[in-house]
Amino acid sequence: MSIILYTSWISTFARKVAIGLELKGLAYESIDGLRRDFRTQLTALNPRAEVPVLKDGDVTVVNSSDILQYLEWRYPSPALYPAEISERVVARALERLADQRFDSIVVDSSIWKWAQRNDEPPQGLLKIAQDDIDECLTRLESALSTRSKPWPFGAPGIVECAWFPNLIALRPQGFALEADRFPAVVAWLATMREHPVFTVDRKRTADFIKTLSNRDHERQRIFWSGDRIEWLMSRGFHRWFKAEIETGRTTFPET
Repeated sequence: MSIILYTSWISTFARKVAIGLELKGLAYESIDGLRRDFRTQLTALNPRAEVPVLKDGDVTVVNSSDILQYLEWRYPSPALYPAEISERVVARALERLADQRFDSIVVDSSIWKWAQRNDEPPQGLLKIAQDDIDECLTRLESALSTRSKPWPFGAPGIVECAWFPNLIALRPQGFALEADRFPAVVAWLATMREHPVFTVDRKRTADFIKTLSNRDHERQRIFWSGDRIEWLMSRGFHRWFKAEIETGRTTFPET
């Protein structure tokens, strides 16, 4: 087996890549890259100490978007990107909305669900998060409602890879996805839930979370990077974040 995915089944970005591999029918070996005892090996592959990392023979690729683009070049069929250039532009914009905006809001607001914490979220955080989630969902709803059903771009691909791990996390993390406000999003999510690749992803992550407390993962010092920090700063939680740094509850990419 030549393809290896260094992953964590709680990472939306690693799951995004795994879904892409599975939609393409590519066999791969998965390695839990966030184990404490694996950190030296992970930083040798990616100096930022982030997953996902993909190794395909002698090729190493980091960053979920770059990995999926590589897979599209190396294994073009079945395609993850729409055939029409104009539709690819739309698909990539929706991918960025999930990766750079939606993910940041949900992760920043949910650390009290999965990390080792003995405090509560700062006042107002969850309300602001829900409002910003709804703003993202409004943009997604607008894009989906004008496209064909059940797959907005003809077949499951890059947009589904990016959005499914994020959307499926909303309700378990305590956020609302209102069917009357976002009917196209809710119907699309239901379609994905019935597809075997997305069913496997959902079950795999649920099983992983059940055993998370027994795994050798860092759950006290939270890993922060650009977009997630930006959302906190833009929403006025800089004092809370400064306290997190000062009390040693943060860690950052190494380069």
